[in-house]
Amino acid sequence: MVDLVMLQVVRDLVAIFGVIAGLSYYVLTVRNSQKMQKTALETRQAQFFMQIYSELSSKEFQHDHDNFIVNAEWDSYEDFMQKYGHRTGDGEIHDQGSHVATYFEGVGLLVKRGLLDVSLVDDLMSSMVIRFWEKFRPLVLEMREAENMPQISEWLEYLYNRVRPLAEEQHPELAT
Repeated sequence: MVDLVMLQVVRDLVAIFGVIAGLSYYVLTVRNSQKMQKTALETRQAQFFMQIYSELSSKEFQHDHDNFIVNAEWDSYEDFMQKYGHRTGDGEIHDQGSHVATYFEGVGLLVKRGLLDVSLVDDLMSSMVIRFWEKFRPLVLEMREAENMPQISEWLEYLYNRVRPLAEEQHPELAT
């Protein structure tokens, strides 16, 4: 009788240890899977960021940004269209401004959607975003009204509004 009870206890202990071992294996497998997913996500984010950086550092983008900032001057939306519109003026400067604005618009949308960390944008391109938006803002405000399209460059403006405070925090001399 004692042998039978002892046998049942041993059987129950073996079953309990089997459940514990199975549960431990499951927990370790889930943790390992989570670590692998995190690493894969970080790798994809780094690749994504490098694609953004590659465009930003391209000669064409740098040229378009600098040329628009230095050479484009206007007094109003109408003046801009007269000087730089495709049909009436220097379409090249118009295209350069559009290239840069569209790029920053996309970056702003990625920041808004949480797909790109605004601190990375700040570290990499805050001065370009700030400089471009502060020159481009009066034109955009008039363009929104003239075209009755309040969403024109909304994500560029959003990006500026997110980046400017970070830049001012790091460089208090920028604060106005």
